[in-house]
Amino acid sequence: MVQSKLLTLLRQLNARQLSRCGQLLPCLATAKNKELIPLYQCLVSYAPEFTSADLAKKQVAKKMGISTKALAYRSSELQQALAQCLLVDALLADPLEQQLGLMQLWHNLDLPKHFAAAARKARSILTDSPSCDWSLLRQEYSYYELEERHSAAYTRGHRPELQAAADALDVAYLAEKLHYLVEMTNARQVLNIPYQLAFATEVKQWAKQADFQAYPVIRIYEQTLTLLEHPENPATFLILRELLQAHETELAEGLRQDIYACLLNHCTKRITQFHDTAYYAHFLELNEYLIARGELLEGGFLVPWRYNNLITVGLRTGRLAWAQDFLETYRSALPPDFRENIYQYNLAHLRYYQQDYDTAQLILNQLDLRDHLLAVAAKNLLAKIYYETDQIELLLTFLEAYRIYIYRQVAAKARLKEQVRNFIEFVRKMARLPPADRAGKAALAAQLPAAAMMLEHEWVKAKLEE
Repeated sequence: MVQSKLLTLLRQLNARQLSRCGQLLPCLATAKNKELIPLYQCLVSYAPEFTSADLAKKQVAKKMGISTKALAYRSSELQQALAQCLLVDALLADPLEQQLGLMQLWHNLDLPKHFAAAARKARSILTDSPSCDWSLLRQEYSYYELEERHSAAYTRGHRPELQAAADALDVAYLAEKLHYLVEMTNARQVLNIPYQLAFATEVKQWAKQADFQAYPVIRIYEQTLTLLEHPENPATFLILRELLQAHETELAEGLRQDIYACLLNHCTKRITQFHDTAYYAHFLELNEYLIARGELLEGGFLVPWRYNNLITVGLRTGRLAWAQDFLETYRSALPPDFRENIYQYNLAHLRYYQQDYDTAQLILNQLDLRDHLLAVAAKNLLAKIYYETDQIELLLTFLEAYRIYIYRQVAAKARLKEQVRNFIEFVRKMARLPPADRAGKAALAAQLPAAAMMLEHEWVKAKLEE
């Protein structure tokens, strides 16, 4: 029973949800209540892990005084009842959705006074809502659409509700379409997924109209899309950051976090692809702002790539003490499955900047490198250590093994493979030059590919200029 759908569901519920289900379950008017409630009470006593050996099917059936076959039926019924409890709880937690549901109900029952009361409450909630995103605009459209349908039954002349519903639909559609365009454009760029961006040109032109520019959520989505499509334009980043910080209290939490993530990803892109070192400061400023607001974590965890990037930027900007403090402070916030490996890699990176090359090399050689992105970062760092400690023969042997490794990585993108190959090629050529061969270094520096086409471009260039 430990692997059953019922226990899988229960493991996903937090303490508040488990408590609410316990409160709501007796309210469900089902003939099986008397049997479902004791079963729920029995199971919930094993929260939050629900992995005890006592949860084996035979043990639970024995404790309940029923057969294992009967337990299977009761478990299925309890799962359905819990789903209903969760739906009721979600509705009770959303006052606006409650009033929209009541508007629909009273309209269907032809109770205009009841409808008007629910409509007033819904309008008040919409007016007082402190935040907005495309989903709230959709609810606002639902409100106007219900008002329009209800007025049609009682009005034969001009109906302002019809115009209001049409206008609300335009706003809701535009915001939601921009939201999807942002998501799909990002996925196309990051994951190379060929989504079809239907009506993208028309929607972007539509969003520029003055009536729609009055909605901060639409302006923010429009600028986010522009940022993704034209990362070469630095003005868009500044416009979006200013817009976000001016209106962040008006935005739903999820949308605000998504836009901050987009800004941070843009900083990373400007640094790695455009070699724009000014974005180191932007990256740190944004993250320090999120740290101060307690908004750095996502779902209670710090995603590994952000942990890596923050420490890397701190090191590259010379803020070693800050990087070390962040390394240790947020170690426990990393997802458990990645925690130790990611921490150790970044510890090695810190030791490299502290010029403790022996410790850094020892740590890197003990990492689990099954993730090819972490492997590439670790191997690049090892190559730099070998070069800077004059272990030239070891470096050349290592680079050949690295070349074979990246060639065999099926999951690695073609662009990454090219960036790695260029790094290997130029480090190999650099290592074979006599230390005093300034002319050879200058000639090699002149052959360097664009920064976006080679990993560790900044480091290689600096070594050739020494």
